Amino acid sequence: MAVVPSSFLSLLVLCGGLCYAAASPLNQIQESYPDSAVVTRVRQAETRIEQQLQRKSSGTKKLALDQILLDVVAPISEVDPQFLSVTIDSGDISRNWSGITFTAQRIINMARGLAPAMLRVGGTSGDYLIFNSSTAETVQQSNFTMTPQQWDEVNKFVETVGWDFVFGLNALLRTPYPNGSWDSDNARMLLSYSTSRKLYRPVGAWKWCATEPDMWGTAIPAEDHAKDFLTLRDLVAEEKTLGKMLIGPDVAYKMDYFTEYVVSTISFLPPFFNFCRFIQSLPQGLLSATTYHQYYGNGSTAKLPQCYDVNLLDSLIHVAVYFQASTEALQPQADLWLGETSSFYGSGAPNLSNTYVAGFLWLDKLGIAAVVGHKRVFRHDFIGGYFALLDANQNPLPDYWLSLLYKKLVGTKVVYVNGSLEYGRYLRVYAHCAKAPYPAGSVVLLLLNTNFTTATAELLNEDLASSYRDVFWLSPPAGDLTSTSVLLNGVLLELVDNRDLPHLVPAEDSPGSSLSVPSISFGFVVFRDTKIPACT
Repeated sequence: MAVVPSSFLSLLVLCGGLCYAAASPLNQIQESYPDSAVVTRVRQAETRIEQQLQRKSSGTKKLALDQILLDVVAPISEVDPQFLSVTIDSGDISRNWSGITFTAQRIINMARGLAPAMLRVGGTSGDYLIFNSSTAETVQQSNFTMTPQQWDEVNKFVETVGWDFVFGLNALLRTPYPNGSWDSDNARMLLSYSTSRKLYRPVGAWKWCATEPDMWGTAIPAEDHAKDFLTLRDLVAEEKTLGKMLIGPDVAYKMDYFTEYVVSTISFLPPFFNFCRFIQSLPQGLLSATTYHQYYGNGSTAKLPQCYDVNLLDSLIHVAVYFQASTEALQPQADLWLGETSSFYGSGAPNLSNTYVAGFLWLDKLGIAAVVGHKRVFRHDFIGGYFALLDANQNPLPDYWLSLLYKKLVGTKVVYVNGSLEYGRYLRVYAHCAKAPYPAGSVVLLLLNTNFTTATAELLNEDLASSYRDVFWLSPPAGDLTSTSVLLNGVLLELVDNRDLPHLVPAEDSPGSSLSVPSISFGFVVFRDTKIPACT
C-alpha cells in the first residue's frame, strides 16, 4: 500500500471525531452533527496533532521503510507511568471472580511485575451489577450482586500488588427504567462502604456511564449521561477519603476487518458522536480522563494473517488521532485513555488471541497510542478469555511476557521515529527513553517485522550506530505463530518454581550502522550508550 501523503488528514472530514475520505457524504455527516463550532474546534485540534506527528528533521529527505531516524531533540509526548494497565471484567464477579485466587502468590508475583498499573473493573456486565451490603438479594433477576467480601478481595489484591483501582458503576439503574434519571442510591451505598473500610487504599477513580453506551439498544442520550455524571461528582465529593478521578464515557469502537484504512459509516459514526456529545455536555475540568474502547474485529471470524496485516495495524492510527483531537478540543484538561482493548472482541479469537501472533497487535497498539498522546491503555483482560494476559488456569500467555518486558524497559518519554505513523510500514518502529537502571540518554526501540524475510534496518542517528545494544527479542518456539509459549532470545519464558518471575536476560549486540530484524517477529532493543537530549 502506498504511504498516505501528508495532506491526507486535511482531505478527511472530521465531524465530532469521525473522519472520512473526501468522497464520503459530507452533507449527511454534517446534518448528523450540526454543531459547527464543535466541528471547527475538533478540526483545529486534529490539525495541531497532524502537524506534530508529521514533523521531520530539518532538511531530511523521504526515508526508505528500512531506515530509522529519531528526532532526538525533545520527546513528542509523555505517557503516564501506569500507561500499560489492565482490566478484570465485571462479569467475573457474578461467577465469584471466575476462580481467580487473589491471594495466590504466583498471581501476586505476576501482577507485581506489571506495576505501576491501574486495574479497571468494568465491562458490559457492570451495567447489571448491584452492590449489596446485606446477604439477601433483592435485585431484579437480570442483575447480579457484588458482596462486600468480593469488594474487599479485589481492593486488598490491588493494595498488595501496588496497583491503583478504577471501578465502573452501574449506569442503567434508572427510575423509571430505561429513560428516567439515574438512581444513585446503590452507588452511594458502595461509596459509603468503601469509606468505612480502612483495610485498603482508597479507590482512586470512578467510572460512571453505561459501558459502551453506543452499543446499547436502550438509547440514553449522551446529554442525560452527562447530567447524571454531575450527580456522581457530588456523591464522590461527600466521601472525603476516596479518590476524586472521574472518567468516561467508554464508547466502543469495534471495527470489522477492512482491507483498506478508510472506515465505514456504520462502524465509526455512533461512538464518535456519543463521545463528543458526552464530553461536550460536561463542565470543563470535571473529567480526569476521557475513555474509549477499541478492538480490531470479531474473535469468531478472525484469521491468522490479520494479526500481522499492516492495513489492520494501521487502522488504529486515525481512530486514535480523532479521539485525541476530540478530547483536546472539548475537554483539554483531561487525559485520554484507551479504556478497554485487546485483539478481537467476544473474548478473543481461539488459537490467535492467546498465542504469540497476537503480540503484533498488542505491541503496535502500545506504540501508536503513545505517539499520538494517549496517557493509558487498559488491556482486557488480566485473567480469563482468549484475549487475556493469563489464561483460565492463571498461566502467563505470550502477551503477558511482552507486557512484562515493556514494563521493564520502556520509559514514559516518547521519542519520535521519522515516519512512524505512515501507512503501509512492514517494519514498524517506535521509540521511548529507556527505563532505569539504564542511564539517562539511553533509548529503547520497539520493533516489529511483519514480513517473512529478515529486515536490515539502517540506523541514521550516529548515537544509535555507535552504541552497544541490549536485545530482548521474542519469537515463537519452532516458528509456530500460534504457540501459547514464547522464547526470549531463544530461551523459553516460564515461571520459576511455578510462582516466581524469571530474570529477563538480554543478548548483547555490538555497535554498527545497521540492525538485523528477524522475520515475522518483534522485540525491544535498548541502545544503552546514547546521550539523546530527549532522554536526558
